[in-house]
Amino acid sequence: MAGILDHMEDTAFLDKALASLESTYGVRAIVTGSAGEPVPAKEGGNGVQPAVRFFPFATDGTAGGLECSAGDAAAIDRAEPQIRIYVSCINAVLRRETEIQQLSNEVLDLSEEINFLFHLEKKMLGTKRLRIFCEMTLSEIAKKIKADRAFVTLQNVNMEDLTACLNMSDEEASGIRGRHTVFDLASRRMDTVLSTLDNGMSVLVSPILVKDGHAGFMTFLRDGDKRFFTAYEKKFVGILNSGISSMIEALRLYDSLKELYLNTVKALAAAIDAKDQYTHGHSFRVARYTIAIAKAMNLSEEAVLDMEIAAFMHDLGKIGVPESVLNKKGKLTPAEYEEMKRHPHFTGRILEPIKLPEFIVTTALQHHERLDGSGYPLGLKGDKITLPARIVAVADVFDALTSDRPYRPALTVEKALQHLVDGIDTEFDRDVVSALIRTLKQGTNIRELTDIYRDLKFTDIQHLNFFLVELANMLVK
Repeated sequence: MAGILDHMEDTAFLDKALASLESTYGVRAIVTGSAGEPVPAKEGGNGVQPAVRFFPFATDGTAGGLECSAGDAAAIDRAEPQIRIYVSCINAVLRRETEIQQLSNEVLDLSEEINFLFHLEKKMLGTKRLRIFCEMTLSEIAKKIKADRAFVTLQNVNMEDLTACLNMSDEEASGIRGRHTVFDLASRRMDTVLSTLDNGMSVLVSPILVKDGHAGFMTFLRDGDKRFFTAYEKKFVGILNSGISSMIEALRLYDSLKELYLNTVKALAAAIDAKDQYTHGHSFRVARYTIAIAKAMNLSEEAVLDMEIAAFMHDLGKIGVPESVLNKKGKLTPAEYEEMKRHPHFTGRILEPIKLPEFIVTTALQHHERLDGSGYPLGLKGDKITLPARIVAVADVFDALTSDRPYRPALTVEKALQHLVDGIDTEFDRDVVSALIRTLKQGTNIRELTDIYRDLKFTDIQHLNFFLVELANMLVK
């Protein structure tokens, strides 16, 4: 129903007022909606008499008023003071009901926003990658407000640009960001802005606020042939953005600390490699091979980063091995070999007090273990060896075989791979070796291998791909 019934739930007083006007003054009053139509449930009497006067309810115009009629105008004049008292009382009730309704709507809106943030946070629980967080946030909010496209542009703490997009390319996002002043407006206001682009698309731009100002923008777009974003959707995004901005700032700080951590790890690995003149750059290359293999096995971005750190630190224990053993040009004696075999144990002892994630210590400790139990230092077999350790093991052996050593020159890629394939299911994990072969087939197309691929030696570069295909086929059988 229209008018007062949309604003006023308790109408008992109104019923009594209409009955009183008719019994006392002979005035019949009809409640009308904002368009002047009668509200049947609240008619006071039957029919309209010759003299008619309208008394509006003093609201925003959506509740209507009282249409009063009598046999003559004098009757309405006599009743008018009482009518105005009734209208005043009705206005007070309407204001109270309107305030309650507005408060209820605000509570519902706030509840919806809190519920959305709760479920968003639940989905992202454990997410430590800023890009992944941004992509998931775009997807969830765009789904909620029915945006067709979206993108986030921001700078990390090192002032490096990051762009995450939904249903559009980085180039499209950059073009919109560079051409339209709505971003400058959002930046100046430090608030969400609703606007229209020159191509007719509706756009919501919300600045990502951090401690020192704003780090970028979260942008949502709706195609021009659809309705524009509403003021409520603008408010919704603005409220969400305040919570999301704090999460983004925390992840930016985490990225900064993570980068500092990784650089420290790299410097430490380089210092260890420098102790052995024949293994200079070994940890760097093992990390590169590890990343390439992990990606080829479709492991998560977080897992890839974790394994990169573990790969850099896998030989840390060599700091406890005498240089005379590390740099010996001839074959190691049994005693010297036993000394060399202690370096994973040393790595574990060095890393354990630092309270690093357990997988780093475990990977460093296990990277010389072999599937048949012939490895060291624990003689683990099969699944007792973690996947990160099995990946680093293959990367470590492949780099060792393809690098110069005191006791032999570097082997060719073909011979090194043949050695790994010969050790499938006894020493090395089949899936890991297969992943290494797949990455080598792509050569310099794999970003992680660009810096090291050119230094590898090949028996016959012209037939390398055929050789790799043959090896891959062998592993499938």
